[in-house]
Amino acid sequence: MSEYNTQGEPRPATYEDFPDHLAAYLHSRGVCADPTGHQQDGDTPAVFIGRMLDQPDRALCIFNVSIGNDWSDSNPTARFSLAFRGAPEDQVTPAKDAARAMNALHDLTDIQLTAQQGVLVCRRVLNDPPVPDSNTRWHSIDTYEAVLAVPSTP
Repeated sequence: MSEYNTQGEPRPATYEDFPDHLAAYLHSRGVCADPTGHQQDGDTPAVFIGRMLDQPDRALCIFNVSIGNDWSDSNPTARFSLAFRGAPEDQVTPAKDAARAMNALHDLTDIQLTAQQGVLVCRRVLNDPPVPDSNTRWHSIDTYEAVLAVPSTP
């Protein structure tokens, strides 16, 4: 049985695959490696969702994804963090990778992530200072908020 809203239409999607769509979009903009490919050191950071694996050194992780329907059921707000990591002792590359992500996301409207998922508006809301891990690899972490568009059906 379907659940319906007050306009008699089926309720909108739950957006559980938003991180996958975001990773595909960031790859299309040259921010990270192909999320469907093998994750290895290369010209762009490897990309992980949920948790960052130990290798390769240069990586991006999409994590802390939450979808809130406080303002709208049809166009919920997504809050997510991006962590960029570089090789040991490299403080510059994670910051540059984070800047490329910001150029692809911050203050933009009508972003088409994939054929099925879009974002109405996106803003970086937190920019944490770079921090090292126990292997002296530096991390640059930013948090964004985005209002999601109603997904199209394939």
